[in-house]
Parts: sequence; structure tokens; C-alpha cells
Amino acid sequence: MRKMDKNSPEYQFVRQLIANIKCVACSQKYSESDVFIMGQRDDVWMLMVSCSHCKTQGMILAMIKEEEQIELITDLTPEELVKFENMPSIGVDDVLDLHRFLKDFEGDFRKLFEKDLPEA
Repeated sequence: MRKMDKNSPEYQFVRQLIANIKCVACSQKYSESDVFIMGQRDDVWMLMVSCSHCKTQGMILAMIKEEEQIELITDLTPEELVKFENMPSIGVDDVLDLHRFLKDFEGDFRKLFEKDLPEA
């Protein structure tokens, strides 16, 4: 088990990892000094964490694949992908608007889309 060398390539990896995890016992964030590298084999890292707040210890197994292209599986056309890629992200106001809408929505989709349906 070894402490991290701040000049090593593993340092950035561990900093990113601990920024996203918390102690399972007390929910406090780990600090750099709470993390010890136990080992690494290929893409798998084994880390030990020791919470400085509550003294709980744990193990983390992390699989990191560097520079691997993520395969996108979709039923969208290339044009639709471009269209949605260029749209703004969903924001807090969008979520609140949907919440307000759903609060009073009774489930009648025909009535909801009545104006968009072709005449029968």
C-alpha cells in the first residue's frame, strides 16, 4: 500500500475519483490523504479509503478505460442526432415546468394532443 505522489499520473485519477465519492457511513467526502493505492492491473485499480471523519475503512475497485470510444446505440437518424446535440440542456426551470404540468395532468393524451391529431 502506498501514498500518492502528487507528480505521478495516478494522482489526477485519484483526485477525480474522490471528488465523486463519499464515505458510506457518514457521507463525508474523502480527502487525498484518505486514499491509498493498493494496486493496479490493466484497467482495474484497487484503492483503500479511510474516512478521516468517522474512521470507517473501505475498498474501492475502479475500472478505467482510457481513450476508448463509447459506442452510441440509438434509433435516431444522423440529422436528428445533430438537431438534438445542438439544443440547450434541460434546465431547472424545464423540470419545474414539467412538474407543474404533471401535477394536474389526468393522463388523457388524446385530449392533450387533440389539436395536433388529423381529423377523422
